[in-house]
Amino acid sequence: MRKSCNILLFASFFISIMITSITVSATSWVELKPQEVVDRAEVIITGKYDFTSKPKHSGFVFQGLEFNVKNVYKGDISEQIITAGIDYNDVGWAEEFQNEEGEFLLFLEKSKDADFLIPVGGTNGMIQVHKEKVEGTNDERRTFFEDFLKLQPEKTVETKFNTDNNSRNNKSSVFLYVSTSVLVGMAVIFLLYRYKRKK
Repeated sequence: MRKSCNILLFASFFISIMITSITVSATSWVELKPQEVVDRAEVIITGKYDFTSKPKHSGFVFQGLEFNVKNVYKGDISEQIITAGIDYNDVGWAEEFQNEEGEFLLFLEKSKDADFLIPVGGTNGMIQVHKEKVEGTNDERRTFFEDFLKLQPEKTVETKFNTDNNSRNNKSSVFLYVSTSVLVGMAVIFLLYRYKRKK
């Protein structure tokens, strides 16, 4: 009896060590229909994560990293660099993919657990693009997202930034022209008034 208790105790100890030494580092995401990903997204962009940037933490599995925006397809993005979420378990393969000249088409949404935008449904909202071809998904999803990219008008952040600047410059030019006209008009009236007083 004592011998079997010792064996049971030893086995329990060994199993508990095995269990505590195993760490699970993967998050499984339910696969969403591609159209649902598009519909839920508040911001749709392409570009690359900056894995050297300091991560921002959240109350969930996401961390925020700087993301260099190349194209904007949806949303009010006027900055070249934004903070975008990534599941910390996906950092390894995502960095490896980018090192092989890959980039991401991100479908981002707001979350109550983070103060930055996160990919819709985790990896559902992180579409891998390599040399303008969608990779890493099944045929149906690949075709859907390739068609999405073909049908969307590209709007680079630089173009948007330049358009905003041109708009501001145009407003400044109009203001300057009106101000100058008013000042010249006032000067002419003042000179005419002085000229009449001298007579």
